[in-house]
Amino acid sequence: MLDRTTPPASQRISSINFTKAENIFLSNGTPVHIIHAGQHDIIRLEIIMKSGRWFETIKGSAYFTSQMLLEGTSGKSSKELADIFEFHGAHVSINSGIDYNTFVIYTLSSKLGEIIDVVGQCLSDPVFPDHELKIQKDIQKQQLRINNEKNSFVAGKEIRKLLYGNAHPYGRPLEIEDMGETLNAGLLRQYYRERLLDDVEIIISGKVTDDIIRNLEVLNFLQAGNVKILKHAFNDSERVETIIEKPDSLQSSIRLGRRIIHKTHGDYIGLVILNELFGGFFGSRLMKNIREEKGYTYGVHSSIFSNIHDSFWVIGTDVKKEFVNDTIKQVYFEMDRLGSDWISKEELELVQNYMLGHFISSLETSFSLADKFKNIHFFGQDYSFYDQYVDTINTITPQRLNELANIYLKPTAFKRAVVG
Repeated sequence: MLDRTTPPASQRISSINFTKAENIFLSNGTPVHIIHAGQHDIIRLEIIMKSGRWFETIKGSAYFTSQMLLEGTSGKSSKELADIFEFHGAHVSINSGIDYNTFVIYTLSSKLGEIIDVVGQCLSDPVFPDHELKIQKDIQKQQLRINNEKNSFVAGKEIRKLLYGNAHPYGRPLEIEDMGETLNAGLLRQYYRERLLDDVEIIISGKVTDDIIRNLEVLNFLQAGNVKILKHAFNDSERVETIIEKPDSLQSSIRLGRRIIHKTHGDYIGLVILNELFGGFFGSRLMKNIREEKGYTYGVHSSIFSNIHDSFWVIGTDVKKEFVNDTIKQVYFEMDRLGSDWISKEELELVQNYMLGHFISSLETSFSLADKFKNIHFFGQDYSFYDQYVDTINTITPQRLNELANIYLKPTAFKRAVVG
């Protein structure tokens, strides 16, 4: 009879093999990265345009130019475009970010050939209709009105302002007042001509056939490598704290943040492990202290956000107003404790096993494999990063984590935003 009181033998994962991207080029030299994985008849096509907020000179031009790609061509209205994609069972969206804008299509492998011409038209022949732009601006304004009522959303904006300043692309938010008459169709057409498609790469993942690869030639008007480099100075705000009072709020949102080393830095992976231990998962120091022992919150989390030009570290939680000061005090206490005391072997093993298990589970689909590729490729790294990642998790010591905490996890380095 099976003895369920004895756990099965465990073994530490030392290496991980997974499907990697195959790199080819369209006839005009545009890079195409293919992840051949998955048995289901579905693919994800991502057209990644290096033309996000980093490259705009007028706020909102990158966001709205990319969003308007689906709002009409010279031959088809926005409704006609939507009907074509819906008829073929394709889901199409545009993700507008700080560094990139991404045109994303989920569709059956067998259907891409029937919609790829329309995708090409959206990218090569947008007309930016005034009435559609007004609708897009109204939608965004309403969404901002809703979000600005959320303490967590406002606190997130405020901590980024403190870290980067209100003029920097990584710190400046798009506000309702930015969507006036200046942000018009003529401005978007100019941004489209001068920037949007200057530097493009294509990533396709899933059940990718030879026919699909041939179909991608429709997109050979897209260009790669014509990027116009823009530089933005990183000038931290002189303020270290922002407090926004909302007397009617039952809870306050807390964000503590600092700029941190770039993803290519030698300490980065160790810092990721330190973050996990500190506040990155349910068994972290912050969760045990502030949630389980103090009962101040349902959840507290710390995260490292890596952008192309800079990275930042944020600790966030929501608590009742009367717990704000002590919550911040407890965060600082845990920072100091990691810098003064070595963690136990048992706690380190818990974090190591969690991180390795989470990494393996993130390799289960073709789309997640594509995400893994993006996480290194656009930072100028290769797949050896993941070998180093696994090796560092396995070999890092309590002493090394203590050293990293003393370098990077100092309370005086973190700025504060409290809303509520």
